[in-house]
Order: sequence, then C-alpha cells, then structure tokens
Amino acid sequence: MSETKNTNTKNQPPDGKEIGKDKISSREMPEQERIETPQATAEIEKGKGFLGEVAENIGEGARMAGEKATELTDIMVDKLNVGFSHAYEAGAKVVDDLSRAAQKYVEKYKAESEIRKLKGEKDELMTQLGQSILKHHLAGGRFAESFFNKEEIIDQFNQIEMLDKKIIEIGKQLDKEKE
Repeated sequence: MSETKNTNTKNQPPDGKEIGKDKISSREMPEQERIETPQATAEIEKGKGFLGEVAENIGEGARMAGEKATELTDIMVDKLNVGFSHAYEAGAKVVDDLSRAAQKYVEKYKAESEIRKLKGEKDELMTQLGQSILKHHLAGGRFAESFFNKEEIIDQFNQIEMLDKKIIEIGKQLDKEKE
C-alpha cells in the first residue's frame, strides 16, 4: 500500500483559523481609487442639471397646487357662506311664519276661552236671577213691576246684558279673523 498523508486538498474544508483570517482580511480591504475622467464628470454634471430641473419642476408644481388649493378653498368658503345665508333666511322665514300662525291660534283660542268665561259668568248671573225670582215666588210674592225695579234685579239684568255684548264683540272679531 502506498503511503498517504493527510494533506489539504481542494475537497476538504478549511479549518477555523483559516476562515477567521479570511474574514479579517476581507474587512481590511483598501479603498479603491477613483479616477475621474472628463467624460464621467460631464455626465455627472448633466445628471445633476437634470435632477435640478426635476426639483424645480416639482417645486413649481407644488406652488401651483398650493395656489389652486387656496383658490378652491376660497370658492368653497364663499359658496358655503351663500348657502348658510340662504338657509338662515329660509329658517328665519319659517320661524316667523310659525310664530304668526301660533299667535293667531293663541288669539283665537284666547278669544274662545274668553267667550266661555263670559258665558260662565252670564250663566251664574242667570242662576242668581232665577233664584231671586224663585224666592220671591215661594214667599207668595206677586211679580209686579215693582219686583223688577229692585236694584238687585236691575243690576243682574244689566250685568247679563253687558256680558252678552262682550260675547258678541269677541265673536265678531273671530269672524273677521276667519275671513
């Protein structure tokens, strides 16, 4: 048999020390020199000029967009103000119309309520008058003219007449409002 020594061949992996050396040496690579040529510098300057133009165009576009946004905002605010103004006017008109209608109903029902109150007072006076007549009749009195000339009876008749006049006056006002 032939003698074979263990030698590193390309098929065997390197040991840990060799790997460590490679890593260290790869970090310590020298910087590459830059060689500038007139042709490369011109291309770079041309690229810078192009990018500068693009930046200017973007800036100009942003400025124009800002101006347009301001114009559009002003237009929207003006339209909103007009809309709010119209809404306020319409709302004020509705409130005014409702207020007038409510006032008419208040007056109408107040007048009707006043008529009911006056009618109640009249009914009470008529009851008192009827009681006075009944008392006189039960006492055996005759209904001569002198009975109806008593101050108490005359006052009751006058009050009833006054209440009737007030009721008629209020009724006429209600009729005018209905027309």
